[in-house]
Amino acid sequence: MIVGGCHHATLYQGPDLQAQLSAVRAEDLLSLAVSHARSGDLLRAEQYLSAARERGHAEATVVYWLVRVCVAASRYQSALGHAANYLRDHPEDWPLRLVVATIHEALGDLALAQSELERIVEAEPALPLPHYRLAMLYRSGYVDQKLARRHLEEYLTLTPKGPHAAEVRSVLREVADDSTGPRLVPHPRTIDLGETEDP
Repeated sequence: MIVGGCHHATLYQGPDLQAQLSAVRAEDLLSLAVSHARSGDLLRAEQYLSAARERGHAEATVVYWLVRVCVAASRYQSALGHAANYLRDHPEDWPLRLVVATIHEALGDLALAQSELERIVEAEPALPLPHYRLAMLYRSGYVDQKLARRHLEEYLTLTPKGPHAAEVRSVLREVADDSTGPRLVPHPRTIDLGETEDP
């Protein structure tokens, strides 16, 4: 019986199909899973992914796709569960930790997102994207603008022409100079649109 990765529900119950799938190579099962995931058949993708893992396919690849499929199906807790199980044995899978941080942030668990990002930045300071994500998290919470500025500057040092470089430069212009203390120019949403300002 093939059990789904996120649903824990049986899709295929026929013994003939079970016998057929038992003859399929793990690599082919993964290819089938990816194909179904890309076509939007997420439940079947999970079934093939679980079968591929049972058949001994590289766990890192299977977990990557299981997390991706669960996120696509809006089953974030299941995605986090798959990631957590894998990260227990592979704590230095930084790309997966970045995905975990993103999911926590999407769920509003900002403390957990921050913790994951800080762990990545401490272990792999040469990765630019975690610096950017952590800086924006600090900035959005108005918690520590000095730290936000430091990580924004580090992002630009590491990748001055990176995909977020223009945004980072714009944000750095908003963050007050450290010598004046940690303050931030208000976001447009906090400005009273009824007020007029001199040009």
